[in-house]
Order: sequence, then C-alpha cells, then structure tokens
Amino acid sequence: MRVLEHENLLAGFQDNVVTEPVTVAAEQELSVGQVIALNATGQAIAMTDASVATDVYGIMADAIATAAGETKAAVCYKRGEFNARKIILPEVENTIAYKKALSNIGITLRETIAAVTQGEE
Repeated sequence: MRVLEHENLLAGFQDNVVTEPVTVAAEQELSVGQVIALNATGQAIAMTDASVATDVYGIMADAIATAAGETKAAVCYKRGEFNARKIILPEVENTIAYKKALSNIGITLRETIAAVTQGEE
C-alpha cells in the first residue's frame, strides 16, 4: 500500500514561492525544511550551533545526503511563506535572529496550529 505524506512546509500563498538550484557540499545530510548556508565555494551546507544567523541562504526543498568527496544537485527555497513548526534551525537559544535573517531574504515563517488526527483525541 502506498501512502501519500505531506511535509506541510508551505504555510501560505501570500507571496510567490521561489526556488533555486544548489549544489550540496560533500559530507552533508540535509533534510527538507532545513535552513542552510553556503560554504566558501558556494555549496549548500547545514547550519550548526556555531553558525551565524546572517549566513542563512535558504531552506532545503530536497532531502540530500552526500559522502566524502561527493556533491549533489538539489533545490532550495529562497522566498515564500513557510510553516515555522516544520523549519529545521540549529539548536540555538536565539531563534529570533534566524527569523529576522530569513525575513531579510524574503522567507516568512508562519505560526500554524497542529491538526488533531483521528485517534489522538
């Protein structure tokens, strides 16, 4: 049996969603919804606890893993409205800095209400 699952990453349609192709750097494991930066050679990398919020480049639209010495093509979101509960940020105390940095590049995070599914009541 095949089950269709939705990421629920997009949160609205007030703004046009803009995507851009990126090359994922070697030795990365990036998830859909993960906030990314670019390294010195312009390749997508995961932001870490040591990252600076102003280095944000976009949000991953694809889940990609690369091995040592391997790069892969992927797509990231550069503009649009996204579900704040589905965005993956580094585990830092100051998420406000990331929200501001994302807003500065055209990404709006919307707080959403979690839906109750059958059997959870």
